[in-house]
Amino acid sequence: MSNKKEKQQRKTHNIRVRLDAAQYDLIRSAASSAGMSISEYIRRQAVYGKVEIHNHIVADFPKLEKLTQEFSAIGNNLNQLTRYFHMGGLKSKAMTDELTRCINEIMRMRKDVMEMAGEYRGYTQTHRK
Repeated sequence: MSNKKEKQQRKTHNIRVRLDAAQYDLIRSAASSAGMSISEYIRRQAVYGKVEIHNHIVADFPKLEKLTQEFSAIGNNLNQLTRYFHMGGLKSKAMTDELTRCINEIMRMRKDVMEMAGEYRGYTQTHRK
């Protein structure tokens, strides 16, 4: 008997269960998703009633990436304007127009993000990582 088996209680009882192809595939798939052998998966299901499977969902949204870049550029513009005013820069029509443009762009992008949130709910091209 190995040290590992000595530390754990050895499994000495067998239970046979007959499954059809669909049931077997379902259990095999669930065990694989849980990172377990079929035996371990069935044991945990029988003893604890539930096996928690943690999936890491990764979504790739090109539109979202583009918006992120635009938010970054606008943030840089606003930082430059803020620095200008903090250093005693004079408020001019050009500065006021640029601030208004940045704020309007942020509001437009906010609307785009809200629309995307609805559009991508349940997006089918998400994948597990």
